[in-house]
Amino acid sequence: MAKDFLLEIGTEPMPARFVGPALEQLERRLRETLERVSIAGADCEWKRYGTLRRLAVLATGLADRSPDRQEDVKGPPERLLKDAEGRFTPQSSGFARKCGVAPEELRAEKGFLWARVVTAGEKTADILAREIPLILKGLEFPKSLEWEASRFRFGRPIRSIAAVLGGSVVDFEVAGVRSGRQVSGLAALQKKPLSIKKPGDYLAALQAEHVVADVEERRAELLARLERAAGQAGGRIDLDDALIEETVYMTEQPTPVVGSFASEFLQLPDALLSLVMKRQLKFFPVLEGARLKAAFVGVRDGLSEGEALVREGYERVLAARGNDAVFFFKRDLATRLADKLPMLERVTYQRGLGSMAEKSRRVEALTRELCAMTRQDRPADEKAAAEIARLCYADLVTEVVKEFPELQGLMGGVYARRDGLDERVALGLEQFYLPVGPKSPVPATIEGALVSLAGKLDSLVANFAVGNVPTGNADPFALRRQALGAIRIALEQQLPVDLTRAVSAACRQMAVAHDAAKTEADVLEFLWGRAQSLFEEKGFRVDEIRAIKAGGLASLKRTYLRLAAIHAVRANPDFEPLAAAFKRASNILRQARFPLSDAQSPERGLLREPAETALFDALLSMEGRVSERLVEEDYETGLRALVAIKPHLDLFFDKVMVMAEDAQVRSQRLRLLAKLVRLFNAVADLSEIQSPSSN
Repeated sequence: MAKDFLLEIGTEPMPARFVGPALEQLERRLRETLERVSIAGADCEWKRYGTLRRLAVLATGLADRSPDRQEDVKGPPERLLKDAEGRFTPQSSGFARKCGVAPEELRAEKGFLWARVVTAGEKTADILAREIPLILKGLEFPKSLEWEASRFRFGRPIRSIAAVLGGSVVDFEVAGVRSGRQVSGLAALQKKPLSIKKPGDYLAALQAEHVVADVEERRAELLARLERAAGQAGGRIDLDDALIEETVYMTEQPTPVVGSFASEFLQLPDALLSLVMKRQLKFFPVLEGARLKAAFVGVRDGLSEGEALVREGYERVLAARGNDAVFFFKRDLATRLADKLPMLERVTYQRGLGSMAEKSRRVEALTRELCAMTRQDRPADEKAAAEIARLCYADLVTEVVKEFPELQGLMGGVYARRDGLDERVALGLEQFYLPVGPKSPVPATIEGALVSLAGKLDSLVANFAVGNVPTGNADPFALRRQALGAIRIALEQQLPVDLTRAVSAACRQMAVAHDAAKTEADVLEFLWGRAQSLFEEKGFRVDEIRAIKAGGLASLKRTYLRLAAIHAVRANPDFEPLAAAFKRASNILRQARFPLSDAQSPERGLLREPAETALFDALLSMEGRVSERLVEEDYETGLRALVAIKPHLDLFFDKVMVMAEDAQVRSQRLRLLAKLVRLFNAVADLSEIQSPSSN
């Protein structure tokens, strides 16, 4: 008979960020356990519910017990079944007894005795009682606590456990708490616990006690109530995804409360005032157009009773925090942004890497190098770039950023505008730390992009120089994010920057003792790893990416075009066979130790076979056309033209012995292959392309 099962772990209030991951783990581990013993089938439905005070999983359609299990057990050699008198030997009798079968049930097969052992199925309740304590013990939290004698660890102390299978309690104990069928309603009401008779009653029972246990239902209810509350305030809600997620998990009955604040706070930068409300107080700002309105929406966990007192409390705490922000902001405005630069001398960048003032000077120097690289193809306003580089870390010593580190960069832009600096400078400072995530934008101007790139490259080189290299999942200095940011800036802004030269320049500026060659090589490989990950996310295949790795960081713009060309031309049925023939040519040159740098062209008059002269003529006729396409960065057209060489290359390998005994003939044929390989390598190393059969 199919049964439903409810498990709810009632806890003291947990941090909102604990709840979602813990729910996912609880459902996954319970599901895997029951599927392993064939209690939960494909038609079993799983739902998880949770708040800051409860983690719950509801499974419908579980089997009442696990099925009987048959297993064939291998025993002693079959010659030991019986002795000369036809009696079962001690070995066979002992084996049968061990397996719980009669000796007569043993069978001989493939030279050995075998016993079929049948293990009876187990009741689902017994399995759950045994496994749930182990599952709970294995849940991982960012931080966990011990609170009772058994030293059981959990995200917060466990205060109740409801475990109901069908209509019966699954009996077990965890951390001194015995399982039962009781769950708590809304904490603010302080009512007696509810008794859950069967799992299907769970949601309705909690709803009757003002707890919205379903996460998605609670999210939808929160959003609808926020919009209505903002409408009452005469504006629209500023929906912050992170704050929505946090509020969903830190409430069981989200109840918005509309409040207001003094209009003088609107003189603060919007980013600062929003941060005070969102991060410090967990309030949702109210917008009027694109600007903040002197109103907010706080969310309490409970019913709408005593709302006036709650509003008064919210407004009082916002006034206190707002006054602090005004104080910090006014202190910062007492001096210009540039006047704060000397204070960077007293701010340590990282141990062994000097001060932020030293880092700032390195970024300035590297910015000049990057501007020089782009000067011909895409010139920047070098004066503006230099000013951005000079001031990019100045806001770190401001009172506002010291109190709100999340505003670094943004406040630099605010203070630059207050100081009357050029908008290019202000925008560059504001966007200096972009991109802050894989989907966030890169700096909008070339000046801002170059300085941001310089800052990220300096951080990578400096940390690699002193051994702060990411390992496994550990990346305390966020170097993977810095590297991906550098790749995205160069690629999305189409910067004509050679990252190999840029990294070399950054290495030369490092005052700390280090192996410059190793640091440079390691940083370049690290950058390429991030580029490869980005290309894979865009749908390119690994062998295609390997094919354009050589020189890939010299111009990411050209690298991407080369990669796109391979991906597009690969659909041509001749492409992968051509790649195989190209690999053969490359292998011949490598085995002959013939340098590709030998740019001497073969002499047609010294080529003896029609197949080799045909290949030479084909190369000669397309070389000019292909080179012209490559100069114009039309790699796809160039590569499509090169694919036409396949019949000539096939005929060459079919009719010509490259490693001829005659040294002069051999040399001419090797030069011919080298000419072919060099022409292809201008687009990609096709020897890296794998055919489906070789993958």
